[in-house]
Amino acid sequence: MKTSLSRLLLACLSAAVVFAPASFAQRQPGKTRGPVSKIYVAETKGETQIQNGDKIYTARQATAFDAPGTVIETKAEAHNAFVYSNGTGLFVDQSSRLEISRFIQEPFRTDHANQLNTRYEPSVSQSNVFLSFGAIGICTSQLISGSSMLYRTPQASINIRGGRVVIESTPEGTTVDLLEGDLTVRSGEKDVGGQILRAGERAIIRRENADVEPVLTIQPIPRDALSADDRRVEMACNARKSVTFEIIERKAQEGLDATGDETAVADGTAPAGATPDEAAGAQADTQEIVAQPTVPSSPSNNIVISPDRLPGT
Repeated sequence: MKTSLSRLLLACLSAAVVFAPASFAQRQPGKTRGPVSKIYVAETKGETQIQNGDKIYTARQATAFDAPGTVIETKAEAHNAFVYSNGTGLFVDQSSRLEISRFIQEPFRTDHANQLNTRYEPSVSQSNVFLSFGAIGICTSQLISGSSMLYRTPQASINIRGGRVVIESTPEGTTVDLLEGDLTVRSGEKDVGGQILRAGERAIIRRENADVEPVLTIQPIPRDALSADDRRVEMACNARKSVTFEIIERKAQEGLDATGDETAVADGTAPAGATPDEAAGAQADTQEIVAQPTVPSSPSNNIVISPDRLPGT
């Protein structure tokens, strides 16, 4: 009898573990879910669409969106510069499509307020981004221990550990130019170890046909490509200087009346720093990341007069 009862209890416990793994995972001690990560539009030129959830918006400068699941698509003669809420700058060139499959952050460090002017990210972050086609430039903040940054294309995956990188994806293949920093490139599912790229090197990943694994080749970055590379990463690095991110406590989910700007909420954008509904897909979390555009310091009012214009000279 006791044996049968023990077996019954064991079977019930096993079933609970199998059918409710998410509940157990959410209750792991020491795991604190961070606020929803953001991406900030620092500069926009031309026509660009940003899809967040089931809604599509036109990119507008100085607005912020929830980063996870966001799809960015630029048209011809268009480009954009963005900043992730971990401080990494991103330049998306014309005719490109980028999907932020995953981007999460742990709660900001308590000393983050004193780190705003440094090059370190405010908390541990994990990102997974897919570039379907087009070209991007990346200028990272200094990733802290535990962070990961993965960019993928149809032919390759790039594990970036920091620096300045340009990635271009075309139907013919993928090129990865490392101007500064450290990364590993992998081609295909069978390339477990990958190849470490050094500053000044280009990785070319091409697939001859669908039945074979892509082939990875490393060579120096061609001189005629450096000017385009420099422009892309410079735009990404400059974007980082345009905004800082802070944590605020959310009181509750608020309606349109609390914002004072019904138009901004209706078209899916909101002023950077708006707390009730910063952009598409606002969450009713206890904490929220808000973007604070940086304001250039006022120029000096001192007027210098040439001596030859002074009276009596």
